[in-house]
Amino acid sequence: MRVAVVDEREDVLEGRLGWLRTAGHTAVGYSFEAAFEETDWHRFDTVVLDGRDDREHPALMGSGELPDRFLGPRVAQHIRELAGRERPVIILVSSYARTHPELSLRCQEARVDYAFDYLDVPSAARFVRAVESPRDMGPRKPVDWRTVGFVGPPRIGDALAAAEDSRATRPLVSDGASAEGVSAYERRRLRETLGGLLPVALFRTGERRRLAHGKELRPLMRRLLGLRAADDPYVDRGDAGR
Repeated sequence: MRVAVVDEREDVLEGRLGWLRTAGHTAVGYSFEAAFEETDWHRFDTVVLDGRDDREHPALMGSGELPDRFLGPRVAQHIRELAGRERPVIILVSSYARTHPELSLRCQEARVDYAFDYLDVPSAARFVRAVESPRDMGPRKPVDWRTVGFVGPPRIGDALAAAEDSRATRPLVSDGASAEGVSAYERRRLRETLGGLLPVALFRTGERRRLAHGKELRPLMRRLLGLRAADDPYVDRGDAGR
């Protein structure tokens, strides 16, 4: 079997490659950056993805510099766009697979075939078995979008793409980022777009429908991006207080 393994931690990457090679498989390792640059995914039978980038700073995506730590689903989407739906089989392994339904929703939308927690594959034997026979590891029910607070099916990929292309992303995602140079129209337009793509319960029964506030969208967006409380790249770059 030809297997690609994507992980930002070199020790984890080398360990998993070693397990697969010892089991007789051809295994190739990638960083997240190298995976985004790869175009020939047809040559692999299976791809094993890390779910979250835990390096010091989150990756900044698009012209709007959207910070994102859930890079696993992004790589999966990249693979599906190039290689199609059937092949390779995509397996995501992440401790956040159990604790973050937002990651599970992104995996479903990106057409990840199987998602396992680290506790599901604690040893070389279990990891190799998950790669060789993922169906035998026990399927997990798809996460219900209602458990994340949506009142309708979300279009997460489209929402993130819109945020990547908007200058209003910074003040929306970060409490500390300055909105200087971003018009009220741009901020409102992004809120309207995200409110349509990420339908959330914002009002009580009988209350007139209104536009989602930034303070209501911010925690949702941050959860979908896998951001920690300390993840504020705009402030780190000196954008606050200008």
